[in-house]
Amino acid sequence: MPYVATRLGRWFYDESGPANDGPAVVLLHGLFFDGSQWKAQLPLLSKLGRVFVFDGPGHGKSDPPPPFTLEDHADAMTDAFGHLGIARAVFVGLSWGGMISMRVALRYPQLVAALALLDTDAGAVSKVERMKNGALASIAAKVGIPPWLTRTQVAPQLFGKTTLERRPEHAAETHRRITGYDRQALLRAVRAVSIERSDIRYRLGAISVPTLVLCGEEDVATPLARSREIVRAIPGARLRVIPRAGHMTTIEAPDAVNAELLPFVRAAFQNV
Repeated sequence: MPYVATRLGRWFYDESGPANDGPAVVLLHGLFFDGSQWKAQLPLLSKLGRVFVFDGPGHGKSDPPPPFTLEDHADAMTDAFGHLGIARAVFVGLSWGGMISMRVALRYPQLVAALALLDTDAGAVSKVERMKNGALASIAAKVGIPPWLTRTQVAPQLFGKTTLERRPEHAAETHRRITGYDRQALLRAVRAVSIERSDIRYRLGAISVPTLVLCGEEDVATPLARSREIVRAIPGARLRVIPRAGHMTTIEAPDAVNAELLPFVRAAFQNV
């Protein structure tokens, strides 16, 4: 299996599509998921150019990481880029992946050709959210994540009301995935993303690459207001709302996501 060494441990990755002189596409998934989150987008994006899908630290087939911050994760992306020979990329990130994409654009602008930010947030975690997420993390650390916790707290944050009504099996699928991860590794990612993340909204004006922001109409984890903050802050960014979808738009409404994402990535390649 293909792995790349980073300061946060080895990351599993998948590479597809034809190599060319332009940027690559880098796909970064959300918390509790892995690279398979992009299975509806990957075949189409791979026709445009070289695509890399990474499993995040402690997720999927990647190694458990040491304690880390989102900034550490952004720095570790440069390790992966160096080993894989990626000079520049269109970053496509959902939630956690979007948070990392924005930080890479701020810290290493030379690496970023364009940004597609899906269901993500540039702000810090509110005090109420920190308390709630910290309590859930404490329960998970002591007893793991019981099915009722996934069903009542986690799944409704990840999937929209419409999706859970039509496909209630998503809650059970999410539980199986979460409980299959190394518990300590998962908690370190939760802490970085959902408890300790920094506020970068005031810095987003420094991003100058083409930016597309997508948000599910029913997203309660990173509501539409958070996406509007990003669009207002990044010059030229544009917002598209995905109807009848929650936080995991790539899974809940893949066709609607692809209809926005593919033309954006194609245009980013042409404009480089």
